[in-house]
Amino acid sequence: MKMDWNGKPYYDHPPMGFWLMAVSYKIFGINEFSTRFPSAILGVFSILLIFKIGEALSGKKLVGLSAALVLGTAVWFVIRVRSGNLDSPFVFFYLLTIFLSLKSQKNFKWFPMVGLAFGGLILTKTLVGASAIFLILFLNFKQFFNIKKNILLMILGIVAFLGIVFPWYRIQLTTYSDFYQHHFVNIGTRNKTLASYLNPMYEQPLFFIHMGVRKWYYLWLASLAFLIISFKFLKRNVFLILLWNFIILYPFLTSKETELWHLIPVYLPIALITSVGLYEGILFVTSLSGYLVKTRRFPTPLRLVQNDKIRNSLYLLFFLYISFVQIKIFFKEVYPANKWIPDDVAISRAAAKYGKPIFLDDDYLPIAVFYSGKRIYPLMYQPDEKKTLVKFFQSDEMNFVVITRNWAVADLDKNNLTYKLLEKNNSFSILTR
Repeated sequence: MKMDWNGKPYYDHPPMGFWLMAVSYKIFGINEFSTRFPSAILGVFSILLIFKIGEALSGKKLVGLSAALVLGTAVWFVIRVRSGNLDSPFVFFYLLTIFLSLKSQKNFKWFPMVGLAFGGLILTKTLVGASAIFLILFLNFKQFFNIKKNILLMILGIVAFLGIVFPWYRIQLTTYSDFYQHHFVNIGTRNKTLASYLNPMYEQPLFFIHMGVRKWYYLWLASLAFLIISFKFLKRNVFLILLWNFIILYPFLTSKETELWHLIPVYLPIALITSVGLYEGILFVTSLSGYLVKTRRFPTPLRLVQNDKIRNSLYLLFFLYISFVQIKIFFKEVYPANKWIPDDVAISRAAAKYGKPIFLDDDYLPIAVFYSGKRIYPLMYQPDEKKTLVKFFQSDEMNFVVITRNWAVADLDKNNLTYKLLEKNNSFSILTR
């Protein structure tokens, strides 16, 4: 139940995503494919889940399909799903939690399954996943009040949740004295204060969302505006997706440390708002055109949108067209024409064969650890007398290899320090005494 990475305890994030990778390693061996496989397969299931959620919320398979197209062609969703990280398992468990909550809303026998899915979500990424509790409560509000009928199922759901989450957190809290501070405060909130939540900084996060979803960005904003202006948000299911959008996005709008990939969970309500908003919009146009045709204030071709099949076909074709444009734009970003091994990967693999402690004079520590299969010692974490490449070669360290940038080798020459160049590529060199 305890994890370690590069020879040190690791509790930045819970273990669910890593457990899935470990299972994949057992089946396929330790390699890039097995690292990425859980992420890729859960990415596919996430697209299926958002289709089912869109269908359940709107009563239309067409809306579910359009939501799946939005999520499936959001470029940073595709990139992260292919790269083997925690984002894809997180998105999957979030969607599974909401999907099962929609099921339990109609039949509370599903609630223990909600507890299991929510437990998986919390055990993937803690505080971001906790936002789903508001949606669970919103969807099952009436069921919770019927205590006499549902008390046993409520208890089973809570037990299922605690059965997944409690053991790992108990072990970490009792083993590591700084776990709470590091896991919840330093990593979970990035040391944010309560006052910072009242100070939105929306420009950079919205820019990152635009980069991540590309062509869908303005359609999302237009759909969001329409659902609010037209009072469609008074519909319970529309209010749900707007609430989802707010609770998952707002914390990122108040943080200076928000990164592009942090915002991938926001793509989920974005996909639903865009699909539902445009569908509601086309229904509004249909209603308006019917009035204009009847009063002879508009030409008769508008009768075409009065036909359900034609209207739905136009709606679907629009989403298919934007999806095609999206894929055409980002295809080469995601699937490069020429397969090549990055310099940092190649040099990390090469360093492993020397059988000596490996020191790293750069910031790509996870890559170096994975591809070397060895423990890596970053110079930045060394004592002050060894913290830089020059200081390291001035020290009494003897049995080692160090990976550094090619340009940094010149600093050793300037200081008349002796070294042996073992290997180099376009970017990096391996040095020793």
